Amino acid sequence: MRVDDKLLDKIKALIDMTKPRQLTLLLVTMYGAYFAAGGALDLTLLALLTITGFGSVGGVTALNMYLEKDIDSIMNRTRKRPLPSRKLRDEEALAGILAMILIGITAAAMINRYVAFTVLAGLYFDIVAYTELTKRSTAWNLVLGSFAGAMPALGGWAAGEGAITLGGIILAGIVFFWQPMHVSFLAYYFYEDYMRAGIPTVPSVLSTRAFSLFLAASIATVPMLLWLFMYIEGYGLVTSIITSLMALQAILKVFSFSRHPSKSTALDMIKFASPLIAIAFLGIPIERIFL
Repeated sequence: MRVDDKLLDKIKALIDMTKPRQLTLLLVTMYGAYFAAGGALDLTLLALLTITGFGSVGGVTALNMYLEKDIDSIMNRTRKRPLPSRKLRDEEALAGILAMILIGITAAAMINRYVAFTVLAGLYFDIVAYTELTKRSTAWNLVLGSFAGAMPALGGWAAGEGAITLGGIILAGIVFFWQPMHVSFLAYYFYEDYMRAGIPTVPSVLSTRAFSLFLAASIATVPMLLWLFMYIEGYGLVTSIITSLMALQAILKVFSFSRHPSKSTALDMIKFASPLIAIAFLGIPIERIFL
């Protein structure tokens, strides 16, 4: 293999550590919040926002993977990730990760201090509070991980509005309350993997009924916050209606799961989660611009 091919393989492996599909969805929340806040089609600003998103969100995700390489080597789902499979050496991965995060923070600071704050908050909640302090000890690490996942939306709003205001906090709250549906059903689907690695999850500490009630309450909060956003900001009616109907469908699926829990139902909910949040963050800016 030529040197150029080896380098390309290393870069591809580093990009894989950013979890591209998850990264894309979080970038949708960031761009959606930016345009919902009235952000302009400023190519320079959008370029900085893109660098911020890829560098900080992708870099923090990769750092999380670096710190959890021992867990990843145990779980069947994650054994083929770049570090357990030795596609990257530890020092290569760490150098690339730190470069991404530094570039992301720098780009965020060039936008404004509020965006920089959301990047640093995401780094703290994901790496310190979630990965290092709580993931291996309590199932409620989910709460801290959800704070981290909400930061791209808050950062996008701060970039468009020039400040952190109530509208941005509500949009971040929507992501925060949406995440348990995706993460918890993922933990249920890969229950044996998590138990093998010694990682406590919500499905492992709650009964099926309590687990379902917890998720139903979390899902119900998403349309409630959307309606509040519409009331305060004055737009988003169509998106609120569509998302409410999807949330109702999700809640019905959760209660069906409570009666007949199965991995197939959990997988169905995992697949259902992404369109729900994507529609919310694509619909709101479209309504602001065109309706």
